[in-house]
Amino acid sequence: MDQDDTTQSQRQNRRQFIKAAGMTVALGSFAGCSGNGSDGGVGESVTVGLLLPLSGPFSLTGQEVKRGAEMASEHLDGSIEGADIEFVTRDTQGNASQGLEGAQALVERENVDAIIGPSISSVGLSVIPYIRDQAQLPTMVSQVSNVDAREGENCTDYTFFVWPSNRHTVPVGVDFIYDLPDLIDRQFDPNGVHFFAPDYALGQNNLALLEEEMSSRGGEVVGSTLAPTGTQDLSSYISELSNSSAGVVTGVLTPGMAVRLINQASEFGLHEEKVMMFNSGKAVDQLTLSSVGSSANGWYGTYFYNPASDSEINQTFKERYPSDADLLPNASCGAGFEQMRALAKGIQEAGTKDADAVTDQLRGLTWESIFGSSKYRAGDGQLELDFVGAMRENGNYETLEKYPSLIPELHC
Repeated sequence: MDQDDTTQSQRQNRRQFIKAAGMTVALGSFAGCSGNGSDGGVGESVTVGLLLPLSGPFSLTGQEVKRGAEMASEHLDGSIEGADIEFVTRDTQGNASQGLEGAQALVERENVDAIIGPSISSVGLSVIPYIRDQAQLPTMVSQVSNVDAREGENCTDYTFFVWPSNRHTVPVGVDFIYDLPDLIDRQFDPNGVHFFAPDYALGQNNLALLEEEMSSRGGEVVGSTLAPTGTQDLSSYISELSNSSAGVVTGVLTPGMAVRLINQASEFGLHEEKVMMFNSGKAVDQLTLSSVGSSANGWYGTYFYNPASDSEINQTFKERYPSDADLLPNASCGAGFEQMRALAKGIQEAGTKDADAVTDQLRGLTWESIFGSSKYRAGDGQLELDFVGAMRENGNYETLEKYPSLIPELHC
């Protein structure tokens, strides 16, 4: 079945879903799922569902994405084509079943016109099939790096990704590991790495891809350590990393896990024993900096958001970030900010909030974002991103190498 046939089949499924839902939901109250604005206008309001982890081990991510969406609404003066932007929130708690229930509630009870989220890979794997087969409305995914949520049967016209997948981050992370001996004054063998990550869908998928990537270059993952997501005391895991034969520790981290690992590992001097380089970028990212301070000095990461960018929209983003916040302007907040801006542009160009009309505009949409010149690839809604290899030194974000225009092959 080609892409046009798939799109026609999906939209037919959506009509069937709407018809079935109408048996229990009054037709008028189901306007959000059936495509508000189908009369050619946007109407009085645009209702956006925020499907995010606002409590639990991933709450920092969810709260920042929410902050970003709200900042974008303020940037848009609270409206799209004269229609007020309204947010309805559901807390996924980082749990797959809770996330699916939240998505169903947003679509079937709250009648949202679009969704921002989910953030967590395990939640994305639960929610995206529902978006694909039933809800079929614009879903502006804020993170969800596990490739299984973006490829194969989970390819859908209705999902759009601003955050890189593991197929973005793993190869560029390995590139940086192999480049580092020429960039820093340290002696180590880049052919052997030890993997560390939280033990859930994101980390598991990242490990599988890292093993493939290292093997393709003649290297290997000599060991792996996966810690439960809520683990507070990482001392036993840090000892395992210290005892590894690898000279490099790499992997992917959530913000909370990054803060705990960096602060606790500094007490052991782990970054002096090993090159600590994470392809998630959390070791050098703004979200963790305010909580780790100088403990992050000497850590490395590959990342796609340059906080020092002098682009007009990045300056606006940083200016709108609350000055009294305990954190710094960061990529998670930026994900919410840019997904809301892109959704608004899609609605503006469609001249309606009808789901199919908006998604038609979002496919291939281009705009200037805080991440650079951005365009959703028509086949899978992913972005081409500019990465850098960076380090933290004296609290500063120092770029060591640039890796421009990265996007994985289409797997749809």
